[in-house]
Amino acid sequence: MIKKYLVGLLMAGAFANANESVFSEVKNIISHMESSGRSGIVNSRGFLGKYQFGAMSLVDIGILSKSNYKSLTYTRPTATRKAKVFWRNGLSLNGFLNNPMNWNVTGGKSAFLSDESLQDEAMDRLLRLNTQRLEARGFDLSDPSTAKSLLIASHFGGVGSASKYAQYGSEYSDAYGTKISKYFKAGANSSKVSKNVQKEDDYSSLLNVNTWKIERE
Repeated sequence: MIKKYLVGLLMAGAFANANESVFSEVKNIISHMESSGRSGIVNSRGFLGKYQFGAMSLVDIGILSKSNYKSLTYTRPTATRKAKVFWRNGLSLNGFLNNPMNWNVTGGKSAFLSDESLQDEAMDRLLRLNTQRLEARGFDLSDPSTAKSLLIASHFGGVGSASKYAQYGSEYSDAYGTKISKYFKAGANSSKVSKNVQKEDDYSSLLNVNTWKIERE
């Protein structure tokens, strides 16, 4: 009985370490693709920080107020989206993010952008959440390459778009024309990235990824 218990603990520990190893590599790749590792930037569409978080992701992990977000937005289908988010009363994403009352972080947006460790913690939360969502859709994430591909693609286009690409090859592009396939392939190419990371500062050229246009706040 004790032997079984110890084996179980060892297996659980190994699995946790494996997950953390995958998460660490996923975070490293995403941060370089999205921001070149810079934590204080905001892109032209309002995506924030080192990992270029969108508002919905920050709501999902409790950084932004869910009740405020829901009360100030609504969704409707468009030609390209099943449910696109729109703002009420003339509000905009930037207006929402610039109001500290909409944050569950003291100091709001500026505090979040200035705290790299908080952004790392937020990314860990999001990766765990997306892992659960992908597994709920039936994906087996025990293979590190599969896990990295799906998690990186999910961060870019959401779990739904990542799932559709993995299952059916359905392409998704963002407002800048960047395709989800580039992000999905980044996971598969991560061994190449790891070998070259000390020599290559620009992940976008290494992975042939079009980086998003970014600007300082």
